[in-house]
Amino acid sequence: MKRLALALAACTLFALLPMDARAQEARTDTHVIRSWQDTVKLDGRTETRRVEVAFDYAQGVTLRRTYGATGALLSSEPVDGQPQPSAAEIAEATALILADAELSALVEQSGATVEGGFTYSPEGFDRPLADCEGGARCLQFDLISPSRMESVRFVVVDLAKRVIVERDLFPNL
Repeated sequence: MKRLALALAACTLFALLPMDARAQEARTDTHVIRSWQDTVKLDGRTETRRVEVAFDYAQGVTLRRTYGATGALLSSEPVDGQPQPSAAEIAEATALILADAELSALVEQSGATVEGGFTYSPEGFDRPLADCEGGARCLQFDLISPSRMESVRFVVVDLAKRVIVERDLFPNL
């Protein structure tokens, strides 16, 4: 049921994207991945602050932003690495996969479901994907068979450019 809901959300999200986004135009927005409330003690009083981790697609960096009780931005600094993706990012990438002619045909033919949405890390690959370096926001997905015993295909999507950068990450599997 969760997979069906995610697939429907992805299709809905994709349908709501403007046509230029569907044409795989690079993003220029900043997407909040996670946010939480934090308390700090200042001059003997406790103040609540909102902290968020966001990804700036235009700059290709992860940011940690802190806001005061009034909502004013107090600080914004880049942080190393990339956070795990948000549900909205996974839905957007899933929609891109399902909108791709080759991959949607494969999903339909094999009955596979799109799962995953892990942050792709080029470390550990003999030939890392060059498209996933230098500010990209790449997520890796598994097109998994209905039996759930095998993968049909591994796919990598770059959300910064809104493109599928690899349609078959492990062709020898």
